[in-house]
Amino acid sequence: MKKSVNQEKAKRIIYSFVVLTLCVVTLFAFWKQSNANDDFIPEPDTSVTTKSTTQKDIQANTPVTNIPDERNQITTTTEALLTVEFAFPLKGTIAKECSQNELVKNSTTNDWRIHKGVDIKGASGDRINAIDDGVVTELTHNAIWGTVVTIDHNNGFVAKYYGLRKDSTVKPGDEVKKNGKIGLLDEIPIEKNDGIHLHFELYQDGNAVSPSDYLGKSVDIL
Repeated sequence: MKKSVNQEKAKRIIYSFVVLTLCVVTLFAFWKQSNANDDFIPEPDTSVTTKSTTQKDIQANTPVTNIPDERNQITTTTEALLTVEFAFPLKGTIAKECSQNELVKNSTTNDWRIHKGVDIKGASGDRINAIDDGVVTELTHNAIWGTVVTIDHNNGFVAKYYGLRKDSTVKPGDEVKKNGKIGLLDEIPIEKNDGIHLHFELYQDGNAVSPSDYLGKSVDIL
């Protein structure tokens, strides 16, 4: 009987020891797992390529405001002015001005038309001079305007001298000097009723301009 009781006690002690051991093992396993999670360092994701930002990258992408951008600069070109001084082709009074684009009455033809030049009064045989250096480009004779001399005075200016005496003028290709003689004055059939005068026209780059804006004046042009 006594032996049976001792055996029972021994079983209880063994059972308690086993349970205690299991508890200790379980606690140790839990503690180990916790420490393992705390020390875990995730592996870098090699599927995503990352680029580190360096100081050089920052400088390259940062706008520098104290260096001018040539693309934003405005380049201006200053064109040089040229001064022209045209002499009067005839010493006399201007009897009729250039009408620009307005129609004026022609007392000879009794109609209205644009008067492209100026009429300078003179006398038959008066000397007609070149307003500036140039080259004679044309000489014509007709029943309307009489004898006409055309001179290229350079810098885009071309002058036409109407009403000269035939066989008294310079010829095409002749070089003329400022105030140099180009012919003698005669009458103009289409403006006969206005008396003896020189009809003078001035063109700049092919466009008729008012001679009064240039004759005897110092004018700046581009």
